[in-house]
Amino acid sequence: MRSGTLTIATKRKITGFVCVLPCIVVLLLMMAYPVLQTFLFSFSKIELPSFKLSFNGFNNFISAFSKPDVQLIIRNTIAWTIGSTVLRLSLGLVCALIMNADVPGISVLRIIALLPWTVPLIVSSNSWRWMLQSDYGVINGMLKLMGLNGFALNWLASSSTALPAVLTAATWAGYPFVMMMLLSAMQSLPVELYEAARIDGANRFQLFRFITLPGIKPVLFVVLTLELINAVNAFDMLFVMTGGGPGGATEILGLFVYRLAFVNFDFGEASSVSVVLIALVILGFVLYNTALSRSKHKGEAA
Repeated sequence: MRSGTLTIATKRKITGFVCVLPCIVVLLLMMAYPVLQTFLFSFSKIELPSFKLSFNGFNNFISAFSKPDVQLIIRNTIAWTIGSTVLRLSLGLVCALIMNADVPGISVLRIIALLPWTVPLIVSSNSWRWMLQSDYGVINGMLKLMGLNGFALNWLASSSTALPAVLTAATWAGYPFVMMMLLSAMQSLPVELYEAARIDGANRFQLFRFITLPGIKPVLFVVLTLELINAVNAFDMLFVMTGGGPGGATEILGLFVYRLAFVNFDFGEASSVSVVLIALVILGFVLYNTALSRSKHKGEAA
């Protein structure tokens, strides 16, 4: 009976593997193969239209990162990554704290706060581009109605306001995800801890610092990692709203890859920049795992 049971279990494992095998093959074709092809392109000279490859070492990397506008692109990428991550995390955390309150009508307010996340990013990008339009946009129209003509700027056509304007739109579109994740973590914390702390005379700031923040720290690390990766790989909202302009003021590495590949048709240089982006994403995961491991060790030691 035991050997028969083992045989049945083995058959079930084989059957399960056979069932998921098509999905594994599709994932490998859609994910692993393009990544390997990108690495191959990054170290090759590509002859179009035949895509004949010849090894050229690190020439693509040197050529791509020696262009005169690369320093501006890197500065934009750093500003975009830090700005969008900080703004989304900050607004998401504040909204999660507000939505965690037990007051009448909070369920309706939570649904309203989630609405920006339900709007497709292309739709929200076009909506923000229309609202920020200098002549007939809603934002400038409201400013002019209030007599604040001096604040009615050409938001997306000025190098000083284009990136902050897109950052505002990206924050509005992305903060609900952060809010939802952190709110779920807050809802899982034991109520008894808060009740005991209130009896001991703790105020709201102390409740947040000593109970809420340590309790949501693991989820906060996950959200931070996801937001950093999302910011580094950002493309669609910037492409729709500004296309990297004006004068490269909003061009980041994701848009730089697009320009190299589909405007200049230099797939080798585009692949080399993509490899750098992949390396940054891997570095983000390594840093996250390291920080999470240290946090667990500290918790076990305590």
